Amino acid sequence: MSAEAVQAQLDSLLQQLTQEGLLDEQFMQLLQLQDDSNPNFVTEVVDLYFEDSGSKVEKIGARLASPPVDFNEIDQLVHQFKGSSASFGARRMADLCIHMREACQSQDAATCQMLLHQVAEQFQLLKSKLQAFMLLEQQRKQLGGGSG
Repeated sequence: MSAEAVQAQLDSLLQQLTQEGLLDEQFMQLLQLQDDSNPNFVTEVVDLYFEDSGSKVEKIGARLASPPVDFNEIDQLVHQFKGSSASFGARRMADLCIHMREACQSQDAATCQMLLHQVAEQFQLLKSKLQAFMLLEQQRKQLGGGSG
């Protein structure tokens, strides 16, 4: 497959992720920061986001499962997760975090659990889509395509 064909697949995948609301313009701006002087920038940011987010999702789940539920602590974790998701460009994840913060402020454990389930599903979906993106990006580099 040619570098141009891989780039076309990358562009198509990014367009799909944007249309689905998984990613927004913020992620596209991160892509612009990758260049020859920092060719692995996006890979590093994606890896850091998923490492950090995965641990936050686990902590939120553990705190919700440990009575008495400390809604303030959960709210702080969700607030951090919302910030990193918004900075990363994971719009739908950030939106779910906003709703979860509202449930924390209402001390609504059932809604928090439901939203945590949605966050976990969203996390896995985004991770799988971005793993496909990273594989295409790696292929593009191997074929000698320029950055983003």
